[in-house]
Amino acid sequence: IKGTWMGSTTLPCTYMPSEGFTEQALSWSVERDSSTSTIFRRDDSGDHILLSNFRDRVSVPKHSPGNASLVIEKLEMPDSGHYTCQVIWRSTNNSLITREVTITVKIVKEVNPPSSSCELPSSL
Repeated sequence: IKGTWMGSTTLPCTYMPSEGFTEQALSWSVERDSSTSTIFRRDDSGDHILLSNFRDRVSVPKHSPGNASLVIEKLEMPDSGHYTCQVIWRSTNNSLITREVTITVKIVKEVNPPSSSCELPSSL
């Protein structure tokens, strides 16, 4: 996924809610320079943004089962990296199921198209 510097982007992470499975926890982490940090976590106690440089810039839709997509606003160049969405469900027999998806994000500075110059027809 490409994101434009100072723009916003949505990292898709969706699933089909199934009978007998309840979403237990959801987290988004980012890997940059070979270290991984958790950005966002949602659990029984609510939503937590764990990296201060993402505070007020990230959100995950609430009250929309099956949609765990991460929206990042005011993109910065260091936001490029590998983002992983991890969802954990609890089944009716209390076993836990985990699924992950990783998305690579590249932030680009928008390149303005060259300004077009209009040539006036030369009168002879």
